[in-house]
Amino acid sequence: MKSLILTIVFLISIFIESEARIYRNLERFELSEQDRSRYEIRPDDKTNSLINENIFSKVIHRIESLYLNDFLEKGLIVNFNYDWEMSYFSAWAHDDAPPVYSLNFWGGMARIPGMNEYGWAFIVCHEVGHLLGGAPYNDIKFYLWASAEGQADYFASAHCLKRYFSNYPYKGIKINLAESVVKQCEGNFHCLNSAKAADSFSKVLNYLLRDKNEASIQKRSYNKVSKTIFSSYPSKQCRVDTILNAGLCDNDFHNLNSWDCLQGPGKRSECWFKN
Repeated sequence: MKSLILTIVFLISIFIESEARIYRNLERFELSEQDRSRYEIRPDDKTNSLINENIFSKVIHRIESLYLNDFLEKGLIVNFNYDWEMSYFSAWAHDDAPPVYSLNFWGGMARIPGMNEYGWAFIVCHEVGHLLGGAPYNDIKFYLWASAEGQADYFASAHCLKRYFSNYPYKGIKINLAESVVKQCEGNFHCLNSAKAADSFSKVLNYLLRDKNEASIQKRSYNKVSKTIFSSYPSKQCRVDTILNAGLCDNDFHNLNSWDCLQGPGKRSECWFKN
């Protein structure tokens, strides 16, 4: 496994060369439950995540089927790999042997507190966005093929979540939003779905990056970048803002032609993108 992989969050606290090395390291150290919670949640650990093994795989299969033709039209062969039993926090896109790519998902990621179908669909969509999101692209030498992290977030909400929930309406436990957020969406179905995804993902980010300021759909990042962020993740709050804002984009999510909003509601957030 390459030491540098595009991940939606930290793979674990350090880069690793192989899964076997993880287990060897863990055998040599006794970690407290609090320390362990920073990088893994096992299938039998208690958590308030609403994702079980069935939903975990079902969402992945659905999104794979929704974008199969788009991958084929671009000449991409994409393998969706997933392992519910793997306890570590990771989801990543990888260039196996272009035009063969893989999107990879570990169960520990889906078990993070605060995760629900909206948040999990967003994470799967984010990885799809690395392959189909287009410019701006990552500017790291070996990852020039991948859309930047901010663009993958934007694609996930502006395009993929809309396609997903239009085809597979949510049937789970009711997810409530703050009245201020509901008012902002003005009854827009896609905006409300993106807001629920942003809310779930904010809790995931807060769990993973617990030493940083908390992100929330009721907050905003007022930072404006002087240059687009190409090779790293935007801030926690900026990512949440991107998901929420992208839901307001009035676009045609049935194809990949001119699907993004360049101006007005739904445009890319200025906290990571410079026009």
